[in-house]
Amino acid sequence: MPGQPRLREAAWLYGTDPDIPLAHVRLEERADGTGWDLYLSDPARAPSQHVRYDTEDAARAELERIYREGQADGEWRITKRPS
Repeated sequence: MPGQPRLREAAWLYGTDPDIPLAHVRLEERADGTGWDLYLSDPARAPSQHVRYDTEDAARAELERIYREGQADGEWRITKRPS
């Protein structure tokens, strides 16, 4: 869809209660092709923190770091969208 960011990956972190998420993260590609946006809500009910990256590699490196750190608290349920 022109003008809209493209969701590429989203994940919820769940701890001991499978119905209450601890955190949420999503990775979006900017519609104009100028880079990538990473949004993190930790805890899940908190407002999103937003960081912009120039390259997909940089954004995915940070996303992987978030996943690694979150594994100490629970399990990520990850949804990936094709490019």
